Amino acid sequence: MLTEERVITRPIEQTRLAEADPPAPFRQEARQEFSPSLVGRLLVVAVGFGLALTGWMLMMTVFLVFIGLPLFFFGLAVMQTQER
Repeated sequence: MLTEERVITRPIEQTRLAEADPPAPFRQEARQEFSPSLVGRLLVVAVGFGLALTGWMLMMTVFLVFIGLPLFFFGLAVMQTQER
């Protein structure tokens, strides 16, 4: 491909690391620890298990596998939220 006009290229000026501005400091905030009770954990596991079981049933129908497979993995992910 030929251009009609002449293209002039120039090198980009690079700044040295010593001349650059220092990075902004990170803001460290205390993270609140959330530890749900046993009933809350069991509820989350039950919901995750229900989603995974529903996804498994949909996958077994072969026709609804495109809905069931993501639902199955989402249910497994919900059950895994309890681990650290």
